[in-house]
Amino acid sequence: MPYYNESLNLDDFYLQILNQIAIINKQNSKQISCEFIFINDGSTDNTLKILRNLALKDNRIKILNFSRNFGKEAAILAGLQNSSAKATILIDTDL
Repeated sequence: MPYYNESLNLDDFYLQILNQIAIINKQNSKQISCEFIFINDGSTDNTLKILRNLALKDNRIKILNFSRNFGKEAAILAGLQNSSAKATILIDTDL
């Protein structure tokens, strides 16, 4: 999930993702396991601080932090390269 200056909606997005996973798990007999790879694409707002706070609460969160804005495609590639999952879902994070 690439992020660039998304501090205002990051918490809402994260809660929506958790809600959807809970719905999927409730509907299936086998619970899905997942990891969340958040890529901070050189944000200049509080995005990284919020991501770090979320990661303290949820050990499924992995943060990749770019030194500057490299663009959405580079962020997605980094996320794919760092995924250990059998399947990966790409999603925009701006709700």
